[in-house]
Amino acid sequence: MRRNKDLEERILRAEHDGSVGLRSTGPVKTVSERCLVLGDSILRNVGAAKPNMRVECFPGIRDDQLRTVMENRDLGSAETVIIHVGTNDIRRYRDLDYMLGEVYDLVTTAKEKFQGSRLVLSGVFRSERTKWQRVGAANDRLEWVANRLGATFVDPNSWIRDADFGRDGLHLHRKGTRQLGDFYSRVCGLDGQSQMATHN
Repeated sequence: MRRNKDLEERILRAEHDGSVGLRSTGPVKTVSERCLVLGDSILRNVGAAKPNMRVECFPGIRDDQLRTVMENRDLGSAETVIIHVGTNDIRRYRDLDYMLGEVYDLVTTAKEKFQGSRLVLSGVFRSERTKWQRVGAANDRLEWVANRLGATFVDPNSWIRDADFGRDGLHLHRKGTRQLGDFYSRVCGLDGQSQMATHN
């Protein structure tokens, strides 16, 4: 496991000169939890106050790199696994169908890795640097992947407002982080209520 971890980190550093894909969380333990959330830096501090939610944040990671992480690292297990995708990929691909292919492979890997877990695909956030139409088109593709592979799609833009973002327009400030944590908590059914309405 240690060799796999070291190899994965070297791959990520080589691809991005050490600037992305490095973990911002502590060592992963093989545990079973109610809710596991995986994704990029927008997840930093999300769920910090949620005892039944574990968040694994990989700054700058892309969909293909997150698939590599899943393949080579023991991420434990959870009743519900939420995968936040697309933030770093939507600006990478001119043709969003390429992103669709990467997400398809990612969810396929997640189904193999987290057998028995409920898989949730969380869509691309709005951004000052990306037109709403492009975000909508990307999320339409992600919803198609989720429906095709038997996962659940949720759009965080229905819960997060423009005012929840920090000055850079890309990352959430403290209140926004808490809002996203509450959203994912509802998706996982951790708030004592039934799971919120999602697309299946």
